[in-house]
Amino acid sequence: MKKRTLWILLAVLFAASALYAVTSVAKDGPAGLVGCVILAVAFGVMAKRADPEARFQKKPKTGRTSGGKGNVRRAMNGDYTAIDLETTGLDPANEKIIELGAVRVRSGKPVSTYSQLVNPSKPVPPQVRRLTGITDSDLADKPTIDKVLPEFLRFIGSDALVGHNIQRFDVPFLLHAVIDAGLHMPASTVIDTLPIAQQLLPELPNHKLVTLVQVLGIGDDESHRASDDARQDALVYEALKAYAKKNHIRLQ
Repeated sequence: MKKRTLWILLAVLFAASALYAVTSVAKDGPAGLVGCVILAVAFGVMAKRADPEARFQKKPKTGRTSGGKGNVRRAMNGDYTAIDLETTGLDPANEKIIELGAVRVRSGKPVSTYSQLVNPSKPVPPQVRRLTGITDSDLADKPTIDKVLPEFLRFIGSDALVGHNIQRFDVPFLLHAVIDAGLHMPASTVIDTLPIAQQLLPELPNHKLVTLVQVLGIGDDESHRASDDARQDALVYEALKAYAKKNHIRLQ
């Protein structure tokens, strides 16, 4: 059920109750009338503010709760999936995913890779073409995101998700796409290497992925292609864990 529909029904219900309560004010006092009016107004306000398309989502299954200690422990031991997205812009509400990449990691080693270009049904901006090398012609015959997501969600499963700036960028884009497609995403633990790097290496001039890749001796550059960057995310995470262990630093 849509949220606005429920709020409207409740507002009408309590408004009707208020009308009925008017007839019993002399007998029962004004408390019931006042309460019904307050609730009718409150639900009316909620209905007005609700997104017309917003729906109540099913709760995730038990054992897949975000931030679960078991998932964090497995990730610290080297079992997780690193993900990365390429998009047409920075705003998940208005921009689209053009590439999905993921690397499944077990015991600290990559064991499987997922890579898929996605047709965004809109032109790729020039700055994105320059950054990623992905063109409109590359995407013209590729599937749209709603066709791709089921396979991608099966690949990541219930793994902890690791990525660089994943909390502010990748996860919001992924959640918007999942909701738009009418799907459900497991409430996986999310581990962001950006704040971890900021905690462990505060002396760096910045904590961009390319900077970490160079400082940690992983590579010379960031490719800005999803599966390649996901692999670098995983290598950065393993290097940061090793640095923390060597220096007896507890990750926050």
